[in-house]
Amino acid sequence: MTAPLIDRLAKTLPNIAPDRSRRARERIGAAAFDAWGEGADFLDSVFAAAPYLARTAARRPDTLRQLATTPPETLIERLCETARDAAALEDEAEVRAVLRRAKLDLHLVTALADLSGAFSLKQVMGALTDFADAAVQASLASAARSYGVEVSDPLNPLPGYFVLTLGKHGTRSLNFSSDIDLVIAYEPEIIEAPEGKDPLKLFSRIAQKLSAIMQDVTADGYVFRVDLRLRPDPGSTPVAVSADMARYYFEALGQNWERAAYAKARVCAGDRAAGEGFLKDLTPFIWRRTMDFAAVEDIRSIAKQIQAVGKRAEVRAAGHDVKLGRGGIREIEFYAQCLQLVFGGRMPAVRAPATVDALSALAAHDLMESDEAEALIVYYGALRDVEHRIQMLEDEQTQTLPIQAETRRAVAALSGVDALSEFDARMTALFGAVHTAFSAQFDDGDSLATEAGSLVLTGVEPTPDTVETLDRLGFSQPDRVWERLAGWAAGRARAARTERARRLFSRFAPRLIEALAATGDPDAAFTRFSTFFEGLPSGVQPLSLLVNQPELARELIAMLGLAPRLAEVLARRPALMDSLLDPAFARPLSEDPPAYRIERFSGLEGLDYEQALNAARRLAREEKLRIGGQLLLGRARAQDAGQAYADLADASLGAMAQAALSQMSQRHGPPPGDWAVLGLGKLGGRELSATSDLDIMLVFEPTAETSDGPRPLGAQTWFIRFTQRLVSALSAPTEEGELYDVDLALRPSGSAGPAAVSLSRFEEYYQTSEAWTWERMALTRSRMVVEGGLAARLDRAVTNVIKAAGPPDRLKSDAADMRARLERDRPARSPWDTKLRAGGLIDIEFIAQIGQLVLGERLGADTQGALDRLVEAGWLRDEDGETLKTAHELYADLTQILRAAHGADFDPDKASEPFAQRLCQAAHCDDLDCTADALNIAAARVRTLFERYIGEVTFAATE
Repeated sequence: MTAPLIDRLAKTLPNIAPDRSRRARERIGAAAFDAWGEGADFLDSVFAAAPYLARTAARRPDTLRQLATTPPETLIERLCETARDAAALEDEAEVRAVLRRAKLDLHLVTALADLSGAFSLKQVMGALTDFADAAVQASLASAARSYGVEVSDPLNPLPGYFVLTLGKHGTRSLNFSSDIDLVIAYEPEIIEAPEGKDPLKLFSRIAQKLSAIMQDVTADGYVFRVDLRLRPDPGSTPVAVSADMARYYFEALGQNWERAAYAKARVCAGDRAAGEGFLKDLTPFIWRRTMDFAAVEDIRSIAKQIQAVGKRAEVRAAGHDVKLGRGGIREIEFYAQCLQLVFGGRMPAVRAPATVDALSALAAHDLMESDEAEALIVYYGALRDVEHRIQMLEDEQTQTLPIQAETRRAVAALSGVDALSEFDARMTALFGAVHTAFSAQFDDGDSLATEAGSLVLTGVEPTPDTVETLDRLGFSQPDRVWERLAGWAAGRARAARTERARRLFSRFAPRLIEALAATGDPDAAFTRFSTFFEGLPSGVQPLSLLVNQPELARELIAMLGLAPRLAEVLARRPALMDSLLDPAFARPLSEDPPAYRIERFSGLEGLDYEQALNAARRLAREEKLRIGGQLLLGRARAQDAGQAYADLADASLGAMAQAALSQMSQRHGPPPGDWAVLGLGKLGGRELSATSDLDIMLVFEPTAETSDGPRPLGAQTWFIRFTQRLVSALSAPTEEGELYDVDLALRPSGSAGPAAVSLSRFEEYYQTSEAWTWERMALTRSRMVVEGGLAARLDRAVTNVIKAAGPPDRLKSDAADMRARLERDRPARSPWDTKLRAGGLIDIEFIAQIGQLVLGERLGADTQGALDRLVEAGWLRDEDGETLKTAHELYADLTQILRAAHGADFDPDKASEPFAQRLCQAAHCDDLDCTADALNIAAARVRTLFERYIGEVTFAATE
């Protein structure tokens, strides 16, 4: 709505001092009030309560008259334009006068638009911010001219020299009488000082002059108060700092409060490209990739220190600081910023600088309850409104509600409340509501005891009460457990060597032993946790995370109790714990959005080769932890886990293929032909587990003899090197470890053949006697995982191979022979080796594969689907198909859980009680003996069916 203000009066304000309003009329003049007509009563109420606004109207009566006929939006845009135009003025005195008069007009227009209800809080803050931006830009141009800089572009008067704004100005949320926090810097490699000028002195003098133009008080007042103290190390640095120095400072010495401050920074004047480049360089400092709960501890300390000063600790209306006091603006800002600092490194979408936008973003990403965010947004708006009205009284930089009842009543009147008692009650309730929300997030009154009793970790031996507590919680050797815990508390572990880490561990210890007891096997869980904790390179970050997130601690310890493999993984990569806090971690795998993992990996496209490899390894580790965690905790089925692992592998392959392709294209030109990557084995069948490698084959069809690039290569050489680079991208160890082991052995001629095979060679190989039956069997489990134009032709070629696989008797004989060789050369490690044992997974897969070759049809790369279709085709009896599917499901369930928890090795005698229960749950058994019996029964049935459909497995078959 853009009507004049008199047509938009939405609020009625009480007139608390009619005599004062009459005097204001006399000073301002009747003409202005006449122009307002019936709206003059509104002006009387405002000027009776706010002496500063009355004085401003008396100095700028024409502006008051214009407001009667012109929309405030129009006037504000004109005022901002006036400030912007001042950047071109040559006379510094004229710049000062123009900006000050425009600021007076801006104050009058925005105050009346705010008090009338015509403007929202966002509009008020936006108007003040837009004008401040224009004023800083004009002041910079004038300051540069005053020191002999030839200004050809008033918007960038000295290339390489830029002004950052932080705080409320940075977040576009200035209040009525805000100062502005500026950081003035320059890029040494860009900036050039005029000849004969000392650069360092010049740059600082320009900064000082800018500040003076803005804040010196003249007959026309001031523009904005300026604070230059947020620059790096303000006690020992000039007021204009080198960007290189600032980068080094933040990298080496930057503190957490500076991260919070610079999270709100933006460029407001000068060389914007240089300034934005500088802020981009600060992104890793501000938004750390790992969730930084140590920083949150610092923010909490700051908050509590602020609240503890004098009367701020009390909650009442008279004399209460609406910004820094309990239940004030700062508590809401800290509430939002703490969550941003924790999650912002991993979730750029929550980095919104403004508090309201930040709360909305946090709620939108399920990092806080939406109703809580909505309430805090309402509270924030109410507090900011009151803050503005306090400042409208006398244009003072204060946020404190007046102690004197008469002056506080003026704030109440500007808020539309006549009775002071009602206003005081509203404010007290508002402060209480805000502080309740704040305290819920910042409560850190941790007890150093457990619900089961005392836990004292100091001294040379445990107290009787502590031993009793540990015994009551189920630890079989409480003295030894205490000795280890006390050693950690005293710093006898790398993770607890600093004082801060030891303090954090002391707070965490009671929760730790309770969570260990809750696993049902505290001794085994403690052993696993010890492996994890003593393997940590440092402890402040992970301990801060565990102290601040009790649910995460319980979840982590539950998983460690189930899976010794996870203890080793997390000790090597403690930053992985961050992923447990991501809302997606607890979302069922079956509810993942389509292409969820591909979308996660899509962000790698803009990275260089090394960065892409490292980022892919981090993403894959996090997702493997999520999949394995859900599987172990019983939140996901084995089938869902297998498909999720396969989706992850597909996304990884796609991203690494793109990285390899970019490298090859840059050096040797685009691919000189079409290509595709076949996934085989468990990858093809979408049945991967936590420790699976990737069986792949790259096939190409050249369309040119050589590539077209800086260093051309022959087509076959190009694709061989592309394959090698892809394998390296997947398997080479980087600073973030490995992504996957890759196996190319299933390509034609195996390790004796080239790494990449042409389509013509592929077809020739499988159409002749060169190909073994097992190689044709492998193709029944193939599917396209990445492709560059060859998918359809390669798919037809695979289908043709299966159609012409050979005589059924020879196929079956070869398969029986192959199975016998495997039993001889790679015997099962134990009856729990569900893959290699007689009657295990390989038997079922052989049956599914041979069935397809005998029928000459591709029925599905996944084993369960192939078995279903073999039944439909009549090759398998219904009851045999069900037997095989039931056994396959049992094997797959147990394999997924075993691989996630123990890798390839499992000893039931060493299994923790919680893990044994989880394994038995998957087998629908009560104990491990029952589960072992179920495996034996299934294996016997499968072996019988193998012999029925393929043939007897004997060593004689290998002769």
